[in-house]
Amino acid sequence: MFWLTVITGSAGQQITPPPASTVHTFNGYFNITDLGLLIGSPENSHPAPFSFLTINGFHLTKQLSAGLGLGVEFLSGSYLPVFLDARYYVRNTNFSPFFYFQAGYTIPLDDDYSNGYGWIVDAIWPNNYTVPDYKALGGWMFNPGFGIRNMFSDNFGLVFSVGYRNQRLFYRADNDHRLLADYNRLVLKIGILFR
Repeated sequence: MFWLTVITGSAGQQITPPPASTVHTFNGYFNITDLGLLIGSPENSHPAPFSFLTINGFHLTKQLSAGLGLGVEFLSGSYLPVFLDARYYVRNTNFSPFFYFQAGYTIPLDDDYSNGYGWIVDAIWPNNYTVPDYKALGGWMFNPGFGIRNMFSDNFGLVFSVGYRNQRLFYRADNDHRLLADYNRLVLKIGILFR
C-alpha cells in the first residue's frame, strides 16, 4: 500500500523545464567589443601591444555566426584591422566554449616607419650610412583561437578568448627598397557581447 501511494503520488507531479534565463535562442544580430594584448617576444620593441576590436555579426544558426570586424592596434605603428570573423559555439547555452577564426587586412594609420634595418652605405665614405624612412603599406592577418562565452541576460554577456595571431606587414622606402615584417603573437582578449 505504501509503494502504491508513493508511485501514484509521484506520477501526479509535473516535470518543470529549466528556467528561461538559462536557455537562450541565439539568433540575429550581435556585437562583440574586445580589449586585449598581442603578446610577443620580450626582445621586440613592442612586446605586448594593445588591441581594440569590435565585431558586428549575425547568427547563421544557433551555434554558428559570421561577422565583420575592425579596430585599432599598435604593432610597429598604428593600424586599422578590417577582417571577417567566424565563430562556432560548442553548446547553445549561456555558458559555452567556442572556436573562432579571423582573417583580413590591416591598414596603416601612420605614414612612416623607421628602424635600423636597410642601412644604405655610402661607397665614397664607408663609415657614412643612412637609414631610409619606410612607408607602411599594411598587410594580411589571420587569427585562429578559442574562448568562452558567458551570457548574464538575454542581451548582455562577456567573452574571454585566447588565440594565435599572424600579422604580415609590408613597407617601402623612397628608393624602392622593401621591408617585410612578420609578427607571431599570442592573443589574450576580454570582451562585452551585446545582442
